[in-house]
Amino acid sequence: VYDQRYPAAGTPNVLVELHVMRPDGSGQVKVDLGSETDIYLARVDWTADGSALLVQRESRNQQRLDMLKVDPATGRSTVLFTEQSGERSWINLHDNLRALKDGSLIWWSERDGHGHLYRWKDGAWTQLTRGAWEVRDLISVDETRGRLIFTANKDTPIEQHLYEIDLASPGEPRRLTESGFWNSAEMDGSGRRMLISRSSPDQPPQTYLADAEG
Repeated sequence: VYDQRYPAAGTPNVLVELHVMRPDGSGQVKVDLGSETDIYLARVDWTADGSALLVQRESRNQQRLDMLKVDPATGRSTVLFTEQSGERSWINLHDNLRALKDGSLIWWSERDGHGHLYRWKDGAWTQLTRGAWEVRDLISVDETRGRLIFTANKDTPIEQHLYEIDLASPGEPRRLTESGFWNSAEMDGSGRRMLISRSSPDQPPQTYLADAEG
């Protein structure tokens, strides 16, 4: 059993810090998370080349999310972009972030009213998916062949399928899974094989191995 301190109702929130260090514990560097201390440290990832940290800093009211780029040698941070919710809504956290080798980022956002995938590069946004439907999970980014595989409810809200789009010229997504099921998946690092789990009202969950074409 591990005891973890958690503030009781009405007491001050915990102060969150982020540090970078070597595996042996030496060379510890404190990350600059800004002057506001009453925040959520939502996610921390590395860029593709390991030269910087990508830190998601969220306001306590969960209506603003800043993506920070951090120099691990100095702890200095800069804001890459910000997500801002409406006055009567909040930001949904997710794990649909992929840092690509060219320095760009694949990112999920509800900025157009639906959950879709975007590419951020050099301060500019490219929307990769669009429509009155929701992207759920980014399964794989195959940079070699330039495509993304993700789950969404594009065809019907009562089913979830795997789709793929071309990264350079995103158009209409191509569905990879058979209709009539709710699907989820995990993919290998090369983007060549995936484990797909599916179920339906008359089919208990079953898992099968598929290639990148489904």
